[in-house]
Amino acid sequence: MTALVIWGGDDHRVRAEALATTYATTAQNVTQKPKKVSSLQTLVFWGHGDPAHFCHLTSDEFVALVASWKKLNSDLQSVEILTCNARHKNGAFTDSYTEQVVTKLTTKHSGIAFKALPVATTKKGVTCEWSILKWHDASKTWAYVGAPTNTLGSSSQLDSIMHEAVKLLEDFMPPRGQHVGYARAIAAMEDFTALTTHDLFATKRNWGQAEVDKYNKAVKETRENTFIMAGTLSGLRWWLTEIK
Repeated sequence: MTALVIWGGDDHRVRAEALATTYATTAQNVTQKPKKVSSLQTLVFWGHGDPAHFCHLTSDEFVALVASWKKLNSDLQSVEILTCNARHKNGAFTDSYTEQVVTKLTTKHSGIAFKALPVATTKKGVTCEWSILKWHDASKTWAYVGAPTNTLGSSSQLDSIMHEAVKLLEDFMPPRGQHVGYARAIAAMEDFTALTTHDLFATKRNWGQAEVDKYNKAVKETRENTFIMAGTLSGLRWWLTEIK
């Protein structure tokens, strides 16, 4: 076994176990103690994330956990993080969770490569402050969506641009659309030009031209001001980038 998938939070168990099949390995809960695993080279973590926690662990706790795995598995070479928000700074945090971890991890274990999803940047070149890693179990597909802070809304709406982007993508999936899974939905979204009053999406909602124009404008703004990528589960690991 060269890799082991670890989930944080019971709601991530199914996706972690599905991911483990693509690594030809098994998955376990982050609460299980580190152990000796023959030929273990990679730990893959998937759980909830924000600048303060990942898999319900602070950066110090996460580094300590990785160190415990390394102590028992000298061949451990890389750690992969799959989560929301870990690459981005929001709120009062000056460093993202991954920046915190990499600094501490490389100080103690310089031989371990640290990988995560890329820092999301909008088409206009703006670095995002929020990101979410969505999962669609029926199709075994994922979507990684990022956006800057909504400075026009109240404090409770800081990540609303990101959630509007998720809604847009899911407009192309059942029950609102016809494309099953995020991988097909993103292709449809990128090919989208404009909604008309004759389209099923509009007729089901009894939309007139004013509503259609408003939707088309929102689509254009969302695509310009957010970052969206999606794919199949087997390809998820190839989107990871090494953090130095």
